[in-house]
Amino acid sequence: MRTLTCTQMRSVVERILRSHKLLEDFRRDSEFAVRITNQPYMPLTIERHGSRITVTHYFMQNDDMVPDPDMESEQLADGSWYPVAIQFATGSYRRATEIRDGKRFVNPKEARDQIQFSRMWARNLKGQDYGAGFAERID
Repeated sequence: MRTLTCTQMRSVVERILRSHKLLEDFRRDSEFAVRITNQPYMPLTIERHGSRITVTHYFMQNDDMVPDPDMESEQLADGSWYPVAIQFATGSYRRATEIRDGKRFVNPKEARDQIQFSRMWARNLKGQDYGAGFAERID
């Protein structure tokens, strides 16, 4: 069985970062964070912490930044992104992958659901043209 990955999301994120001349920094730096504003859409934050990558929209509510959605992936050795978890402003938090005692446990149905969501979200990000927005490093 082939490994399911977040191919479309990776492609769109890399395209956005390339348009802001940040792709090489993202690939090189183990710690990376950028916020991209593109009115009238919600700001987009892209972060890298080692092999963990998050793509997040935030909105303000009662002076708090609320993620909606916040999608976490793990970059595998071959460069592909595998879904780890997703969180929505409704409080829904779902994990597709967990590491316990050094072993990886995967919920295949949840992984497929998150990949399907990432495809839809990637299409939206592409259509909203975050490559034309304003990028600010926040790390």
